[in-house]
Amino acid sequence: MIYRFPTYVPGIALAIAVLAASIGALLLWRRQPLTIALIAFGVAAVAGGVFAPMLAMDRVVLDDEKLEQTTGFWFAPTVKGFRFADVATIAIGTTRDRKNREVEVWRVKGRDGQTREIDPGDLWEMNGQDIIRRLREKGIEVR
Repeated sequence: MIYRFPTYVPGIALAIAVLAASIGALLLWRRQPLTIALIAFGVAAVAGGVFAPMLAMDRVVLDDEKLEQTTGFWFAPTVKGFRFADVATIAIGTTRDRKNREVEVWRVKGRDGQTREIDPGDLWEMNGQDIIRRLREKGIEVR
């Protein structure tokens, strides 16, 4: 199973990029200060060149061997997850982040006794109940 954001999510970032580029072009055409037009083009570049591809490429893969999430910027993705053969149990809980906010964390206890904490990320959390159900169907204990 592959989980992705709905198409409209990266589409919103793309729409913001088009709108910002249009505003920048309009400002140049009306001979407004160049600085303001450059800010609009900068917003367009970041929304369309960074955020839209990032949201379109995010995915969570749950297959017969592993649960793996690929997230982050398209030019420097982060991959996190685990292989089922290495897992003894999974406990889902919460912890505090650097800003003292409560965030969800998956504590994965390996067959070797070591425990890893995984921050599941937005896409993983959005599909958490389905992922938990599928993990249990594969015989993995999730608490």
